[in-house]
Amino acid sequence: MTTFTPAKLAQRWECSERHIRNLISRGELPYFRVGGKLLRIRQEDVEKFECQSGDSPASEANTASHGMTRMESAGAIDLAQQMRKRRPASPRLDTRN
Repeated sequence: MTTFTPAKLAQRWECSERHIRNLISRGELPYFRVGGKLLRIRQEDVEKFECQSGDSPASEANTASHGMTRMESAGAIDLAQQMRKRRPASPRLDTRN
Protein backbone atom coordinates (compact mmCIF):
# COMPACT_ATOMS: atom_id res chain seq x y z
CA MET A 1 0.00 0.00 0.00
CA THR A 2 1.46 3.36 -1.06
CA THR A 3 0.79 6.34 1.19
CA PHE A 4 1.52 10.06 1.17
CA THR A 5 2.44 12.42 3.96
CA PRO A 6 0.75 15.82 3.81
CA ALA A 7 4.10 17.31 2.72
CA LYS A 8 4.59 14.81 -0.13
CA LEU A 9 1.01 15.25 -1.31
CA ALA A 10 1.46 19.04 -1.25
CA GLN A 11 4.49 18.62 -3.52
CA ARG A 12 2.48 16.42 -5.89
CA TRP A 13 -0.38 18.91 -6.07
CA GLU A 14 1.88 21.97 -5.98
CA CYS A 15 0.06 23.50 -3.04
CA SER A 16 0.83 24.12 0.62
CA GLU A 17 0.88 21.48 3.30
CA ARG A 18 -1.65 23.62 5.19
CA HIS A 19 -4.09 23.22 2.26
CA ILE A 20 -3.78 19.43 2.52
CA ARG A 21 -4.36 19.57 6.28
CA ASN A 22 -7.39 21.82 5.74
CA LEU A 23 -8.87 19.28 3.29
CA ILE A 24 -8.33 16.58 5.91
CA SER A 25 -9.85 18.62 8.75
CA ARG A 26 -12.95 19.43 6.63
CA GLY A 27 -13.39 15.72 5.89
CA GLU A 28 -12.85 16.17 2.14
CA LEU A 29 -9.73 13.97 2.04
CA PRO A 30 -9.66 10.61 3.87
CA TYR A 31 -6.63 9.88 6.04
CA PHE A 32 -5.36 7.64 8.80
CA ARG A 33 -2.91 8.06 11.65
CA VAL A 34 0.36 6.24 12.22
CA GLY A 35 1.58 6.05 15.79
CA GLY A 36 -1.37 8.13 16.93
CA LYS A 37 0.07 11.38 15.57
CA LEU A 38 1.38 11.17 12.01
CA LEU A 39 -1.09 11.66 9.15
CA ARG A 40 -1.02 9.47 6.06
CA ILE A 41 -3.19 9.48 2.95
CA ARG A 42 -3.67 6.35 0.83
CA GLN A 43 -2.78 6.56 -2.86
CA GLU A 44 -6.23 5.20 -3.75
CA ASP A 45 -7.86 8.08 -1.83
CA VAL A 46 -5.56 10.61 -3.54
CA GLU A 47 -6.45 9.27 -6.99
CA LYS A 48 -10.15 9.25 -6.15
CA PHE A 49 -9.96 12.86 -4.93
CA GLU A 50 -8.07 13.89 -8.08
CA CYS A 51 -10.72 12.31 -10.29
CA GLN A 52 -13.55 14.03 -8.41
CA SER A 53 -12.01 17.49 -8.21
CA GLY A 54 -9.79 17.56 -11.29
CA ASP A 55 -6.71 18.41 -9.19
CA SER A 56 -4.38 15.98 -10.89
CA PRO A 57 -1.21 17.41 -12.43
CA ALA A 58 -2.32 16.17 -15.87
CA SER A 59 -5.57 18.11 -15.73
CA GLU A 60 -4.00 21.22 -14.21
CA ALA A 61 -2.95 22.65 -17.56
CA ASN A 62 -6.41 22.03 -19.00
CA THR A 63 -8.42 23.70 -16.23
CA ALA A 64 -6.53 26.96 -15.76
CA SER A 65 -7.00 29.72 -18.30
CA HIS A 66 -3.96 31.17 -19.97
CA GLY A 67 -2.12 33.46 -17.57
CA MET A 68 -4.02 32.31 -14.50
CA THR A 69 -2.61 30.27 -11.66
CA ARG A 70 -4.36 27.18 -10.43
CA MET A 71 -5.58 29.05 -7.36
CA GLU A 72 -7.08 31.86 -9.46
CA SER A 73 -8.92 29.39 -11.66
CA ALA A 74 -10.34 27.79 -8.51
CA GLY A 75 -11.96 31.09 -7.50
CA ALA A 76 -9.29 32.55 -5.21
CA ILE A 77 -9.19 36.32 -4.80
CA ASP A 78 -7.02 38.14 -7.31
CA LEU A 79 -5.00 40.52 -5.11
CA ALA A 80 -3.96 42.77 -7.99
CA GLN A 81 -7.61 43.31 -8.86
CA GLN A 82 -8.45 44.02 -5.22
CA MET A 83 -5.63 46.59 -5.01
CA ARG A 84 -7.00 48.44 -8.06
CA LYS A 85 -10.38 48.76 -6.33
CA ARG A 86 -8.90 50.47 -3.26
CA ARG A 87 -9.44 54.17 -2.94
CA PRO A 88 -6.43 56.48 -2.91
CA ALA A 89 -4.66 57.06 0.39
CA SER A 90 -5.50 60.16 2.40
CA PRO A 91 -2.83 62.87 2.42
CA ARG A 92 -0.41 62.70 5.31
CA LEU A 93 -1.07 65.28 8.00
CA ASP A 94 2.52 65.46 9.26
CA THR A 95 3.99 66.79 5.97
CA ARG A 96 3.49 69.97 3.95
CA ASN A 97 1.43 69.68 0.79
